[in-house]
Amino acid sequence: MVNIKNHLLSVERPAQYLGNELNSVHKDKFKARMCLVFPDLYEIGMSSVGLRILYNIINRVEDFSLERAFCPMEDMEQLLREEDIPMFSLESKTPLFEFDIVGFSLSYELSYTNVLNVLELAKIPILREDRDESHPLVMAGGTCTMNPAPMQDFLDFFVIGDGEDVMPEIARIFVENSSKSKLEKLELIKDIDGVYIPSLHKEGRVKKAVVEDLNKTEFYSEQLVPYIDIVHDRAVAEIQRGCTRGCRFCQAGIIYRPVRERTLENNLKLIEETMNSTGYSEISLSSLSSSDYTKIGELLEKLQERFGDDFIGVSLPSLRMNPQSVKVAESIQSGRKTGFTFAPEAGSQRLRDVINKGVNEEEIIETAEAAIVAGWQNLKFYFMIGLPFETDEDIKGMRDLVVKVVNACRKHTKRLNITVSVSNFVPKPHTPFQWEAQMDFDEMRRKHALLREIFQKTKYTTLKIHDMKTSYLEGIISRGDEKIGKLIKLAYENGAKFDGWKKHFKFDVWMRCMEELGIDPKEYLGQRSFDDKLPWEVVDVGVTKEFFLRELEKAEIEALTPDCRETCAGCGMKTRIAKCGDFVSDKLK
Repeated sequence: MVNIKNHLLSVERPAQYLGNELNSVHKDKFKARMCLVFPDLYEIGMSSVGLRILYNIINRVEDFSLERAFCPMEDMEQLLREEDIPMFSLESKTPLFEFDIVGFSLSYELSYTNVLNVLELAKIPILREDRDESHPLVMAGGTCTMNPAPMQDFLDFFVIGDGEDVMPEIARIFVENSSKSKLEKLELIKDIDGVYIPSLHKEGRVKKAVVEDLNKTEFYSEQLVPYIDIVHDRAVAEIQRGCTRGCRFCQAGIIYRPVRERTLENNLKLIEETMNSTGYSEISLSSLSSSDYTKIGELLEKLQERFGDDFIGVSLPSLRMNPQSVKVAESIQSGRKTGFTFAPEAGSQRLRDVINKGVNEEEIIETAEAAIVAGWQNLKFYFMIGLPFETDEDIKGMRDLVVKVVNACRKHTKRLNITVSVSNFVPKPHTPFQWEAQMDFDEMRRKHALLREIFQKTKYTTLKIHDMKTSYLEGIISRGDEKIGKLIKLAYENGAKFDGWKKHFKFDVWMRCMEELGIDPKEYLGQRSFDDKLPWEVVDVGVTKEFFLRELEKAEIEALTPDCRETCAGCGMKTRIAKCGDFVSDKLK
């Protein structure tokens, strides 16, 4: 056990290192244990829905203990290094090297150097090949594991896909086989859906883990409640998983297929139990598309009935662009209305059809107008540049659309502010655009200049453009192979960490390391052949290559694919899960 009591008053926000938050779990007896590490600061990691779910569910496995760790802040890291204190878990202050498993949650690529930093602080060799029986098995889960190649030199195994079933199964296997060697344990889990072991899975593909029915998973109502402010300081209930819209740029819409809804009754029960166990006064109804939940209106009405005058605050992180979404949002808003967010993604109707966004200009304007009438004064629009088949006219269409929104909304208010937020498109793995090229620096600079020019004199608008260097590196890592693992290691050794934080991001380090290793960014950002073996093809997400190719062809001719709640698009999921399409509230029995 690490004793840090004498140091807590010398570091910033010491409460993040206590580990005794409400609903934290402390086990004295166990046969196997794991430390789940979120490779970023406490305030970020404690907001993770996945961490909340897994912490709650895995700790119910008899004789298994799951603890947590987060990246220490700069002052604590300095203290650990100066005092030669190993990185420790929060709950028991046990050094990470004493656990059976150290698991990382990988939700964004620019956290990869933080993984190496944690391993070094924990006195665990960074490379898998340098570890022996005295070291824990190191694994990772999360959305980034859909391309395991860049991190496979550092990790013993990956859990790819939904974790609610597979992680407790792994925990039980480790409990029952606690005396066996690491290799023996890996052999025991290698055939479980979702488990990818680089040293054992030399050939073939690994199927992602899928929880078929959310209604058969355990509740995670006893959620952790921190002592300090975190980014999303509220309870969470995932009301459904997946999305039926089929936007061609969206990786999440593919990898979380099929759509699975929790029944109205189970959502109400989960929310009530969560509020009772946490004491929170606000809950986020989490989903890729909350307003698409079949019984969203009824759910909100029932919550109003159940809590009455003590009605809890509800946030919906994802709403569709239609006036009905405004009504849904209005029904949960109390007091001061802050901002209403839209995501048309593209400025022109032509490009929205290319990406299969499924929304037209009239709906966008009507939704914005309805939001203003309902009392919102600040609107936020999300766009992307660099999409396949994009022209400068499509970019100019962003301003044309925003001007039309301004003209419509000014009829109802004199106070109006529209934030236009523009990101740089990254063609992610497991999407119809995975073969397409990403913008290089010259193209990004040119398009950013065009954006600033067209919005320069546009009244009532504020333009914000995402950082070029961040997007550039994200593209290289997310589309990377094993060589990118060598880049990550070299960049870390040269001082790169917390790359997702602007004040810490050392882009020049990454560029020097690429040059030193002879890595050509064009190899990763350029267009790829349909015949190429892609690094991420080791993962079978259940959606076929044929479907991706059909969608890419339809994108080129600006043809839409209907919402798969309306008609099956033949993506391939039905061959994996025969009941795909039947996990929505009006079909669930």
